[in-house]
Amino acid sequence: MPYKRVEVNDDDAKALDKLLAGEIFTSTDTQMNLEILCDDLGSRFAGTPAEAEAAQFLQATLERYQLKDVRSEAFEYNGWTRGTAKLTVTSPWQRELSCLSMPMSPSGRCSGKIIDIGMGSPETFDALQTELKGNIVLVNIANPASAGRWVHRTEKYNRSILAGAQAFIFMANQDGYGPITGALGFNRWGLIPGIMISKETGTLLQRAIRRNGFVEAEVETTDTLAKKTSWNIIGDVKGSASDEAMVLIGVHYDGHDISQGAEDPASGLVAGLEVARVMSLHADRLKRPVRFVLFGVEELGLIGAHAYVNDHPRDIEKTRFMFNLDSAGGGGRKGLMVYGPDTRAYFRTMGRQMNENLMVDFDASPLREPDHLSSDHYPFMAKGVACGFIRDPYSYTWPGFYHTAHDTVDKVDPLKVKEAAFLCARLAWRIANDDNWPFKQMSEEELAEQSTTPDVSEVQRIEKAVDQLQQQN
Repeated sequence: MPYKRVEVNDDDAKALDKLLAGEIFTSTDTQMNLEILCDDLGSRFAGTPAEAEAAQFLQATLERYQLKDVRSEAFEYNGWTRGTAKLTVTSPWQRELSCLSMPMSPSGRCSGKIIDIGMGSPETFDALQTELKGNIVLVNIANPASAGRWVHRTEKYNRSILAGAQAFIFMANQDGYGPITGALGFNRWGLIPGIMISKETGTLLQRAIRRNGFVEAEVETTDTLAKKTSWNIIGDVKGSASDEAMVLIGVHYDGHDISQGAEDPASGLVAGLEVARVMSLHADRLKRPVRFVLFGVEELGLIGAHAYVNDHPRDIEKTRFMFNLDSAGGGGRKGLMVYGPDTRAYFRTMGRQMNENLMVDFDASPLREPDHLSSDHYPFMAKGVACGFIRDPYSYTWPGFYHTAHDTVDKVDPLKVKEAAFLCARLAWRIANDDNWPFKQMSEEELAEQSTTPDVSEVQRIEKAVDQLQQQN
């Protein structure tokens, strides 16, 4: 659908853009907040003291920026605490190799042959069912091109469980960055030990298998599983209009425990804080409220975002648009990837009014979490809310240090953080001030249509089968 114009006052918009640019591009807050969160507090991994300190810091920061009704909302989740992990080759030679447990791995000890299944395509799992039973799966993080879709690590792990594997080894595919971490389940504890290894360790095992015909090994994990509590941090910039519509800006604050989590997610987190600061300064120019939600425990399954959506059904109905700023201050040009209702034409019209060649693309992937980057817009999208990811929608690729120990503050370009904040603030203000917002939330029928593709059904079948196994244990 074409749009002639977005119904905002152009003079007011341009005047505000100049004020926003001056505030954001001369501010020192973004870098200071990034260093406090990453250097002072560390990973902010769910269940750690650093996570609790980060929640307190973020709440205090929103209060200092004079947002209204700043509060924390607690929620319970299935928590995980890292223990030691061992990978010991027992034949054809004996050696302990470096490894780490994957989040949500249970404790356990097992042995068997290592079966290399490459990138873990569904076809490979089907072909190697007999070999996998009772043995140890070695799988590469890379996506199998033959699948024609994204095969998430959780699907590879679940297929390993259903094949009867004793353990799961997740191999990185980038030189020099070490193991790549990631949860084995969405708010769900694993059933078999899962460990991560570097590309170099993985290729060592592959060479040994190729030369000797087999490798036997023992895997041991000592992780702890327990219920825990986390918090969403919420604050509002109030608007002047009498209707109840709102814009929501969200980003998670937890990182993985092996990393500072500087680009993912903190580059977007501090961009979001900067948007909160400048919008609060100019709240008198805002018609409808903008809500900021800083989510806990994204990395273990979007748990804070799901909690917010479940606890705020009335607010979800009022939400015009949800901006996801996860990693938004990372590399590349800043644009918008939109989800849910197709808002491309609207934002392209808005871009022309802003004198910007705004990059906008639409992700029509099936309605399931792995196809939506396992990120916090998904629970909103699943309720029919229009959503958008601030990033380069055409050529963004995950950096080599993604989910590794090398995701540190020095990787973040301060200018990219400010560019993300500036774009988000400009777009959010225009949506909040548009007197003719043209979109309705998607209906249950429309959402069901997106959820019934063969690929979705297959992934759901696998997850149900694993759920049944968990209930039996």
